[in-house]
Amino acid sequence: MIRSLLILGIIVGSLAFIIMNPAVGILMWTWISVLNPHRLAYGFIYSFPVGNLIAGATLLGWFLSKDSKKIPLHPVVVLLIVYALWTTLTTIFAYDDSAVDKWTLFMKILLLVFLMMSVMKSRVRLEAFIWMNVLCIGYFAVKGGAFTILTGGGARVWGPPGTFIADNNQLGLAMVMTLPLVRYLHAQAQHKLLRLGLNGASLLWLLAILGTQSRGAFVALGCMLVFLWFRTKNKLVTAFILVFVGVAAISFMPDSFRNRMETVQNYDEDASFMGRVVMWRFALDVAQDNPLLGGGFNVFYDEGLRNRYLQPGETGRAVHSIYFEVLGEQGYIGLAMFLMLGVTAFFTCGRVISLTSKRPELAWANNMGRMTQVSVVGYAVNGITLNLATFDLYYSLLGIIVLMRFLVARQLEELGETKGAKAGWDPRSLLPEAVTRSRGTAGVSEG
Repeated sequence: MIRSLLILGIIVGSLAFIIMNPAVGILMWTWISVLNPHRLAYGFIYSFPVGNLIAGATLLGWFLSKDSKKIPLHPVVVLLIVYALWTTLTTIFAYDDSAVDKWTLFMKILLLVFLMMSVMKSRVRLEAFIWMNVLCIGYFAVKGGAFTILTGGGARVWGPPGTFIADNNQLGLAMVMTLPLVRYLHAQAQHKLLRLGLNGASLLWLLAILGTQSRGAFVALGCMLVFLWFRTKNKLVTAFILVFVGVAAISFMPDSFRNRMETVQNYDEDASFMGRVVMWRFALDVAQDNPLLGGGFNVFYDEGLRNRYLQPGETGRAVHSIYFEVLGEQGYIGLAMFLMLGVTAFFTCGRVISLTSKRPELAWANNMGRMTQVSVVGYAVNGITLNLATFDLYYSLLGIIVLMRFLVARQLEELGETKGAKAGWDPRSLLPEAVTRSRGTAGVSEG
């Protein structure tokens, strides 16, 4: 009861500050949606609509604010708007009645992202938003890492019930996506104690990811670290650190963990994986019969379609893949939009890296571009086995990337640079920096 009153007091006490400064509302809204503090308490606050209070105050503060409310014009923003309209259309023709509930939740997530891009248009505010996301996931990562140490890795790490990250696999994805952001904050930290603390948190983060015993998170972490190695400048030292820390962490885990990870190689004998294949085929069948609009949100839980598409002896379950999730729910057009979002965000990060590679005053953006690109890779790989296509943390990451590109363009314009000031993306940014320098394109090619 005391915890419930404390959380309610913090929320109510923040309302006046939120109305005066909607940026505070964005941070509070992130605290509520990512950490879900009300889900960590007991009593009335557990089901209290705390998010609606924060959202209402933030919207009021946004309307009253005299600051510029323009959202940076960027391909990711355009795609988000088009994708939102498309999901609205598919919801109208959805098979399952609960599609409206998922659509409503998704619209709330997008509302937060659009407000964030409208309000957090400075480096200080953007980094505050990153800090809030890192601290919220860090609560579970640090606690989960300590729990993994105390139990010798014998028990799984779980998230708070009734949230996006309740399941061990979902929490593993959230920690995989935010670990690169921890490294970004470490690179920007000036105080030695803060850098030391972030280093310690990174190790606990890694142990917590392993502690979830999520095979998808394990594979995504490996792919992400390999990609990170390609993006670092001192590859020899980085490789040594990654191998040493990785081997030490895996060696710490019990045999049960290693046995579970080995099932990735024997996927054809894994009942859990084969059950996912059944639902992937379900998604293909729905898309085949409804190629334009798909089946709408939550189509995988519609009993009528399950009876139609599932074969005797097969059991309906979650689809466990962001790609098949979008395909079944939004059709081929919706899947194309969803894929373009990720591809455009990835290339935008590469563009920022290219533009800032030789500019010490933009070193922060260069590092942010590298780390957010790694996060996109983590989501793309881990998403193969998870149905989190409407994951709020991913859309917040897209907002971070848009604002990062906006701030780089603005600073280049202030420095008198006309080339590269236009927000956009360039496929050449994926080429090694030595190649782009030899062609004279690094940092100067048009977007």
